Amino acid sequence: MIVVDKQGIEGTARDASGPGWSSLRLLVKSDGMGFSMTETRVLPGAVLDLQYKNHIEACYCIGGAGTVTEKASGTVHQIRPGVLYAPDAHDAHQVRVVGDAPLHLICVFSPALQGDEVHGPDGSYAAG
Repeated sequence: MIVVDKQGIEGTARDASGPGWSSLRLLVKSDGMGFSMTETRVLPGAVLDLQYKNHIEACYCIGGAGTVTEKASGTVHQIRPGVLYAPDAHDAHQVRVVGDAPLHLICVFSPALQGDEVHGPDGSYAAG
């Protein structure tokens, strides 16, 4: 059984951050589950251009508000608590926070993240 208390990983290598975001890596590759789970906050004013070329992800919003834009089509989706988005075909996308509160997401990645990744210049994580 794996039990993770986020207080135990705050300030460790599993507490990753970059410009406009922070992410607690609750489950990582070394946990052996085959996927990873994160608690991620995108900060007010942030605009993230992302494309996970080596992973697929699903993000479930539990707080805040924002948009995710499909870069290929320009389609904009409203994100609020209770909404999940999943760029399932390695879609290039842009995440934007709306309002003064962080966009608070629970995210699942496959294959699993190592835990200390940050976005590269192309908005992706390196293959693990």
